[in-house]
Amino acid sequence: MKTVILDGAVCARREAAMAALSTVLELPDWWGKNLDALCDCLWEVGEVRILVKNHGAMMAAPFGRALWRALTETAEENPHLRVAAARRIRLEGRRQGRLKLLAGKLPGRKGSGAFLRFP
Repeated sequence: MKTVILDGAVCARREAAMAALSTVLELPDWWGKNLDALCDCLWEVGEVRILVKNHGAMMAAPFGRALWRALTETAEENPHLRVAAARRIRLEGRRQGRLKLLAGKLPGRKGSGAFLRFP
C-alpha cells in the first residue's frame, strides 16, 4: 500500500490542494481538478493510505473541510483507500518511532476515533 502525506495547510486552498494531490497521487494530466473528479480518480490509483498532517489547518478553511469530507466519504466506499489525520509524524531517518494516527473522524462528531499504529 502506497502512503501519501499531505499538508493540511496546503490542502486548505483549492488550487494548491489540487496541485499537491495531482503530484503525490500521480493523477493523469487530463483529470478535472475538482472534488468529483478526485473522488473518481481515487478509485483508479490502487491501494493508497492518505495521511493529513496539520489537520486543524485543513479544517479551518471551507475548501479544506469539503476536501476532507470527500476523501473520508470515498474511503468509506473504497476498500483500497484509507484516510487519516496524523497526530504526530516521525519521518524515517530523523528519529526512531511509530506513526500515531487518528482514524478519519471529523472533529465534533461522536466517537473517540481509533488510534492506529504503523511501523
